[in-house]
Amino acid sequence: MKESLRAFMNGLIDYAGLFPPAKLPLDEAIDDYVMHLKGENSWMLGRFIIPVTKLNELDRFVPLFDEIGTLELTVLGSGGDYNDEYLSKISKDMAKISDYRNKHSGKVRIEVYECKLPSNSPSKETMKKATDLLNENKLSHYHEFPELPDVGINYSTNEDESSWDEEILPVVSMIAELEGAGIKLRCGGIVKEAFPSVEQMAAMIQTCALIGIPMKCTAGLHHPIRHFAEEYDTYMHGFINIFGAGVFTSNFPNPENPQERFRMFTLLSHLIGNQAADNFYFGNEGMIWKVGDDRDSIFEFDNDSIKNCRGKNMISYGSCSFQEPIDDLKQLGWM
Repeated sequence: MKESLRAFMNGLIDYAGLFPPAKLPLDEAIDDYVMHLKGENSWMLGRFIIPVTKLNELDRFVPLFDEIGTLELTVLGSGGDYNDEYLSKISKDMAKISDYRNKHSGKVRIEVYECKLPSNSPSKETMKKATDLLNENKLSHYHEFPELPDVGINYSTNEDESSWDEEILPVVSMIAELEGAGIKLRCGGIVKEAFPSVEQMAAMIQTCALIGIPMKCTAGLHHPIRHFAEEYDTYMHGFINIFGAGVFTSNFPNPENPQERFRMFTLLSHLIGNQAADNFYFGNEGMIWKVGDDRDSIFEFDNDSIKNCRGKNMISYGSCSFQEPIDDLKQLGWM
Protein backbone atom coordinates (compact mmCIF):
# COMPACT_ATOMS: atom_id res chain seq x y z
CA MET A 1 0.00 0.00 0.00
CA LYS A 2 1.24 3.47 -0.89
CA GLU A 3 2.09 5.76 2.01
CA SER A 4 -0.41 8.46 1.02
CA LEU A 5 -3.30 5.96 1.13
CA ARG A 6 -2.05 4.74 4.50
CA ALA A 7 -2.17 8.32 5.80
CA PHE A 8 -5.62 8.79 4.23
CA MET A 9 -7.11 5.60 5.70
CA ASN A 10 -5.48 5.67 9.14
CA GLY A 11 -8.27 5.24 11.73
CA LEU A 12 -10.78 6.43 9.13
CA ILE A 13 -13.64 3.98 9.78
CA ASP A 14 -15.62 3.92 13.01
CA TYR A 15 -17.53 0.67 13.31
CA ALA A 16 -21.33 1.07 13.18
CA GLY A 17 -22.47 -2.54 12.77
CA LEU A 18 -25.51 -1.93 15.01
CA PHE A 19 -27.00 0.44 12.45
CA PRO A 20 -28.70 -0.09 9.06
CA PRO A 21 -28.32 -1.53 6.57
CA ALA A 22 -26.33 -4.21 8.47
CA LYS A 23 -28.23 -3.68 11.75
CA LEU A 24 -26.48 -6.56 13.48
CA PRO A 25 -27.44 -7.78 16.95
CA LEU A 26 -25.00 -6.51 19.57
CA ASP A 27 -23.24 -9.87 20.02
CA GLU A 28 -22.61 -10.21 16.26
CA ALA A 29 -21.47 -6.59 15.94
CA ILE A 30 -19.01 -7.01 18.83
CA ASP A 31 -17.69 -10.28 17.36
CA ASP A 32 -17.16 -8.57 14.02
CA TYR A 33 -15.42 -5.60 15.66
CA VAL A 34 -13.12 -7.84 17.70
CA MET A 35 -12.25 -9.87 14.61
CA HIS A 36 -11.25 -6.74 12.71
CA LEU A 37 -9.31 -5.36 15.69
CA LYS A 38 -7.24 -8.52 15.59
CA GLY A 39 -6.82 -8.37 11.81
CA GLU A 40 -4.03 -6.95 9.69
CA ASN A 41 -6.07 -3.88 8.75
CA SER A 42 -6.96 -2.84 12.30
CA TRP A 43 -4.99 0.40 11.81
CA MET A 44 -7.87 1.65 9.64
CA LEU A 45 -10.42 0.95 12.36
CA GLY A 46 -11.66 3.55 14.82
CA ARG A 47 -14.17 3.43 17.65
CA PHE A 48 -17.20 1.21 18.17
CA ILE A 49 -20.38 3.31 17.81
CA ILE A 50 -23.21 2.61 20.22
CA PRO A 51 -26.39 4.45 21.30
CA VAL A 52 -26.34 5.59 24.90
CA THR A 53 -29.48 3.49 25.47
CA LYS A 54 -27.52 0.28 24.76
CA LEU A 55 -24.48 0.97 26.95
CA ASN A 56 -25.43 -1.41 29.74
CA GLU A 57 -25.97 -4.22 27.22
CA LEU A 58 -22.23 -4.08 26.56
CA ASP A 59 -21.28 -5.31 30.03
CA ARG A 60 -20.91 -8.98 29.20
CA PHE A 61 -18.69 -8.21 26.19
CA VAL A 62 -16.15 -5.97 27.93
CA PRO A 63 -13.94 -8.94 29.02
CA LEU A 64 -13.42 -9.80 25.32
CA PHE A 65 -11.14 -6.76 25.14
CA ASP A 66 -8.84 -7.75 28.03
CA GLU A 67 -6.21 -9.08 25.62
CA ILE A 68 -6.81 -6.45 22.92
CA GLY A 69 -6.81 -3.22 24.90
CA THR A 70 -9.28 -0.58 25.99
CA LEU A 71 -12.70 -0.68 24.33
CA GLU A 72 -12.98 2.70 22.59
CA LEU A 73 -16.54 3.95 22.17
CA THR A 74 -18.36 6.72 20.37
CA VAL A 75 -21.72 7.23 22.08
CA LEU A 76 -24.78 8.47 20.18
CA GLY A 77 -26.97 10.77 22.26
CA SER A 78 -30.73 10.65 22.71
CA GLY A 79 -31.40 14.04 21.10
CA GLY A 80 -34.56 16.07 21.43
CA ASP A 81 -37.07 17.89 19.23
CA TYR A 82 -36.90 21.19 21.07
CA ASN A 83 -34.30 23.04 23.14
CA ASP A 84 -35.44 22.06 26.66
CA GLU A 85 -35.91 18.40 25.76
CA TYR A 86 -32.51 18.37 24.06
CA LEU A 87 -30.79 19.76 27.17
CA SER A 88 -32.65 17.43 29.49
CA LYS A 89 -31.70 14.36 27.47
CA ILE A 90 -28.04 15.40 27.24
CA SER A 91 -27.98 15.76 31.03
CA LYS A 92 -29.40 12.24 31.41
CA ASP A 93 -26.94 10.91 28.82
CA MET A 94 -24.05 12.39 30.80
CA ALA A 95 -25.21 10.60 33.94
CA LYS A 96 -25.35 7.27 32.05
CA ILE A 97 -21.90 7.81 30.53
CA SER A 98 -20.41 8.75 33.90
CA ASP A 99 -21.88 5.65 35.53
CA TYR A 100 -20.58 3.43 32.75
CA ARG A 101 -17.09 4.90 32.93
CA ASN A 102 -17.02 4.23 36.67
CA LYS A 103 -18.33 0.71 36.20
CA HIS A 104 -15.61 -0.19 33.68
CA SER A 105 -12.78 2.11 34.71
CA GLY A 106 -9.61 1.33 32.78
CA LYS A 107 -11.39 -1.06 30.42
CA VAL A 108 -13.76 1.22 28.50
CA ARG A 109 -12.93 4.67 27.17
CA ILE A 110 -15.70 7.07 26.09
CA GLU A 111 -14.30 10.26 24.58
CA VAL A 112 -16.70 11.08 21.74
CA TYR A 113 -20.39 11.98 21.80
CA GLU A 114 -22.56 12.58 18.73
CA CYS A 115 -26.07 14.00 18.74
CA LYS A 116 -28.65 15.51 16.40
CA LEU A 117 -29.47 19.18 17.02
CA PRO A 118 -33.00 19.98 18.24
CA SER A 119 -33.56 22.08 15.11
CA ASN A 120 -31.66 23.83 12.35
CA SER A 121 -31.69 26.95 14.52
CA PRO A 122 -30.95 26.03 18.14
CA SER A 123 -30.54 28.92 20.54
CA LYS A 124 -27.04 30.02 21.48
CA GLU A 125 -27.93 29.64 25.16
CA THR A 126 -29.04 26.04 24.60
CA MET A 127 -25.85 25.13 22.74
CA LYS A 128 -23.66 26.80 25.36
CA LYS A 129 -25.33 24.86 28.18
CA ALA A 130 -25.17 21.62 26.20
CA THR A 131 -21.52 21.94 25.29
CA ASP A 132 -20.57 23.00 28.82
CA LEU A 133 -22.10 19.72 30.04
CA LEU A 134 -20.24 17.75 27.39
CA ASN A 135 -16.94 19.46 28.11
CA GLU A 136 -17.34 18.94 31.86
CA ASN A 137 -17.58 15.25 31.03
CA LYS A 138 -14.42 15.42 28.89
CA LEU A 139 -16.17 14.55 25.62
CA SER A 140 -15.46 15.73 22.11
CA HIS A 141 -18.85 16.32 20.55
CA TYR A 142 -20.22 16.40 17.01
CA HIS A 143 -23.56 17.98 16.14
CA GLU A 144 -25.80 16.92 13.25
CA PHE A 145 -28.39 19.12 11.53
CA PRO A 146 -31.86 17.49 11.36
CA GLU A 147 -32.03 18.36 7.65
CA LEU A 148 -30.08 20.32 5.10
CA PRO A 149 -31.66 22.92 2.80
CA ASP A 150 -31.32 22.47 -0.93
CA VAL A 151 -28.35 24.17 -2.52
CA GLY A 152 -29.73 25.62 -5.73
CA ILE A 153 -26.58 26.80 -7.47
CA ASN A 154 -27.03 28.18 -10.97
CA TYR A 155 -23.61 27.45 -12.46
CA SER A 156 -24.10 29.86 -15.33
CA THR A 157 -24.76 32.86 -13.07
CA ASN A 158 -22.99 31.84 -9.83
CA GLU A 159 -26.25 32.56 -8.00
CA ASP A 160 -27.45 30.48 -5.07
CA GLU A 161 -31.16 30.65 -4.40
CA SER A 162 -30.97 28.46 -1.29
CA SER A 163 -31.18 29.48 2.37
CA TRP A 164 -27.78 27.93 3.17
CA ASP A 165 -25.94 31.12 4.11
CA GLU A 166 -28.86 32.34 6.21
CA GLU A 167 -29.76 29.00 7.81
CA ILE A 168 -26.65 26.81 8.13
CA LEU A 169 -23.69 29.20 8.09
CA PRO A 170 -24.63 31.12 11.31
CA VAL A 171 -25.23 27.91 13.29
CA VAL A 172 -21.93 26.33 12.19
CA SER A 173 -20.19 29.60 13.11
CA MET A 174 -21.85 29.56 16.53
CA ILE A 175 -20.92 25.92 17.19
CA ALA A 176 -17.34 26.58 16.07
CA GLU A 177 -16.96 29.05 18.93
CA LEU A 178 -17.80 26.34 21.48
CA GLU A 179 -14.98 24.29 22.96
CA GLY A 180 -14.60 20.71 21.75
CA ALA A 181 -17.35 20.97 19.14
CA GLY A 182 -17.58 19.64 15.60
CA ILE A 183 -20.13 18.98 12.86
CA LYS A 184 -21.50 15.58 11.91
CA LEU A 185 -22.61 15.13 8.29
CA ARG A 186 -25.03 12.40 7.25
CA CYS A 187 -24.06 11.15 3.80
CA GLY A 188 -26.80 8.61 3.12
CA GLY A 189 -29.20 6.11 4.61
CA ILE A 190 -31.52 3.27 3.65
CA VAL A 191 -33.82 5.31 1.41
CA LYS A 192 -33.11 7.42 -1.66
CA GLU A 193 -34.15 10.65 0.05
CA ALA A 194 -31.49 10.19 2.76
CA PHE A 195 -28.62 10.86 0.34
CA PRO A 196 -27.57 14.54 0.21
CA SER A 197 -26.85 16.06 -3.17
CA VAL A 198 -23.32 16.73 -4.37
CA GLU A 199 -23.97 20.44 -3.81
CA GLN A 200 -25.18 19.93 -0.24
CA MET A 201 -22.08 17.87 0.56
CA ALA A 202 -19.81 20.46 -1.05
CA ALA A 203 -21.52 23.30 0.79
CA MET A 204 -21.11 21.65 4.20
CA ILE A 205 -17.50 20.62 3.66
CA GLN A 206 -16.66 24.11 2.39
CA THR A 207 -18.55 25.79 5.24
CA CYS A 208 -16.75 23.77 7.91
CA ALA A 209 -13.35 24.24 6.25
CA LEU A 210 -13.68 28.02 5.94
CA ILE A 211 -15.00 28.42 9.48
CA GLY A 212 -12.43 26.00 10.85
CA ILE A 213 -14.47 23.31 12.61
CA PRO A 214 -13.78 19.55 12.50
CA MET A 215 -16.18 17.16 10.78
CA LYS A 216 -17.23 13.57 11.09
CA CYS A 217 -19.41 11.73 8.58
CA THR A 218 -21.89 8.91 8.88
CA ALA A 219 -23.99 6.59 6.71
CA GLY A 220 -23.81 5.83 3.03
CA LEU A 221 -20.02 5.75 2.62
CA HIS A 222 -19.63 2.01 2.04
CA HIS A 223 -17.56 2.33 -1.10
CA PRO A 224 -14.52 4.38 -2.16
CA ILE A 225 -15.87 6.09 -5.29
CA ARG A 226 -19.22 7.72 -6.03
CA HIS A 227 -21.46 5.42 -8.06
CA PHE A 228 -25.07 4.66 -8.91
CA ALA A 229 -26.61 2.15 -6.50
CA GLU A 230 -29.55 0.27 -7.96
CA GLU A 231 -30.78 -0.81 -4.50
CA TYR A 232 -31.42 2.84 -3.61
CA ASP A 233 -32.11 4.13 -7.14
CA THR A 234 -29.68 6.98 -6.55
CA TYR A 235 -25.99 7.83 -6.42
CA MET A 236 -24.00 6.91 -3.33
CA HIS A 237 -21.11 9.10 -2.23
CA GLY A 238 -17.62 7.63 -2.03
CA PHE A 239 -15.38 7.96 1.00
CA ILE A 240 -12.38 8.74 -1.22
CA ASN A 241 -14.41 11.58 -2.79
CA ILE A 242 -15.67 12.97 0.51
CA PHE A 243 -12.45 12.82 2.50
CA GLY A 244 -10.50 13.81 -0.60
CA ALA A 245 -12.70 16.90 -0.65
CA GLY A 246 -11.65 17.53 2.93
CA VAL A 247 -7.98 17.30 1.98
CA PHE A 248 -8.68 19.65 -0.93
CA THR A 249 -10.32 22.30 1.26
CA SER A 250 -7.59 22.15 3.88
CA ASN A 251 -5.05 22.99 1.17
CA PHE A 252 -7.12 25.56 -0.75
CA PRO A 253 -6.28 29.23 -0.10
CA ASN A 254 -9.01 31.07 1.79
CA PRO A 255 -11.23 32.77 -0.80
CA GLU A 256 -10.89 36.54 -0.72
CA ASN A 257 -14.08 37.30 -2.64
CA PRO A 258 -17.35 35.62 -3.77
CA GLN A 259 -15.83 34.59 -7.10
CA GLU A 260 -13.00 32.68 -5.43
CA ARG A 261 -15.45 31.09 -3.00
CA PHE A 262 -17.63 29.97 -5.92
CA ARG A 263 -14.60 28.53 -7.74
CA MET A 264 -13.72 26.56 -4.61
CA PHE A 265 -17.30 25.31 -4.36
CA THR A 266 -17.36 24.32 -8.05
CA LEU A 267 -14.13 22.33 -7.78
CA LEU A 268 -15.37 20.68 -4.59
CA SER A 269 -18.63 19.68 -6.27
CA HIS A 270 -16.68 18.26 -9.20
CA LEU A 271 -14.43 16.25 -6.89
CA ILE A 272 -17.34 14.91 -4.82
CA GLY A 273 -19.27 14.00 -7.98
CA ASN A 274 -16.30 12.27 -9.65
CA GLN A 275 -17.15 8.68 -10.59
CA ALA A 276 -13.81 7.64 -12.14
CA ALA A 277 -11.34 5.94 -9.81
CA ASP A 278 -8.61 6.65 -12.38
CA ASN A 279 -8.85 10.33 -11.50
CA PHE A 280 -7.44 9.57 -8.05
CA TYR A 281 -3.85 8.46 -7.59
CA PHE A 282 -2.10 7.48 -4.36
CA GLY A 283 1.70 7.38 -4.33
CA ASN A 284 4.33 7.12 -1.63
CA GLU A 285 4.84 10.90 -1.52
CA GLY A 286 1.23 12.04 -1.77
CA MET A 287 -2.11 11.82 -3.58
CA ILE A 288 -3.29 13.39 -6.82
CA TRP A 289 -6.75 14.34 -8.02
CA LYS A 290 -7.13 14.76 -11.78
CA VAL A 291 -9.91 17.25 -12.46
CA GLY A 292 -10.60 15.82 -15.89
CA ASP A 293 -11.08 19.20 -17.56
CA ASP A 294 -9.84 20.41 -20.95
CA ARG A 295 -6.62 21.69 -19.40
CA ASP A 296 -5.77 18.39 -17.71
CA SER A 297 -5.68 20.18 -14.36
CA ILE A 298 -4.40 18.26 -11.35
CA PHE A 299 -4.17 18.94 -7.62
CA GLU A 300 -1.42 17.31 -5.57
CA PHE A 301 -1.42 16.82 -1.79
CA ASP A 302 1.59 15.54 0.12
CA ASN A 303 1.40 13.10 3.03
CA ASP A 304 1.77 15.81 5.66
CA SER A 305 -1.23 17.64 4.19
CA ILE A 306 -3.28 14.46 4.31
CA LYS A 307 -2.28 13.72 7.92
CA ASN A 308 -2.98 17.30 8.96
CA CYS A 309 -6.46 17.21 7.41
CA ARG A 310 -7.32 13.86 8.98
CA GLY A 311 -6.08 14.95 12.37
CA LYS A 312 -7.80 18.34 12.51
CA ASN A 313 -10.48 18.65 9.84
CA MET A 314 -11.97 15.38 8.56
CA ILE A 315 -11.83 12.98 11.49
CA SER A 316 -13.61 9.73 10.55
CA TYR A 317 -16.83 8.22 9.29
CA GLY A 318 -19.18 5.58 10.66
CA SER A 319 -19.80 2.48 8.58
CA CYS A 320 -21.84 -0.64 9.34
CA SER A 321 -19.27 -2.61 7.32
CA PHE A 322 -15.51 -2.57 7.75
CA GLN A 323 -14.85 -5.34 5.24
CA GLU A 324 -16.66 -3.76 2.28
CA PRO A 325 -14.37 -0.71 2.02
CA ILE A 326 -11.29 -2.95 2.26
CA ASP A 327 -12.60 -5.31 -0.43
CA ASP A 328 -13.28 -2.37 -2.75
CA LEU A 329 -9.81 -0.87 -2.20
CA LYS A 330 -8.28 -4.25 -3.03
CA GLN A 331 -10.42 -4.52 -6.16
CA LEU A 332 -9.13 -1.13 -7.26
CA GLY A 333 -5.58 -2.39 -6.77
CA TRP A 334 -4.87 0.21 -4.09
CA MET A 335 -4.28 -2.37 -1.33
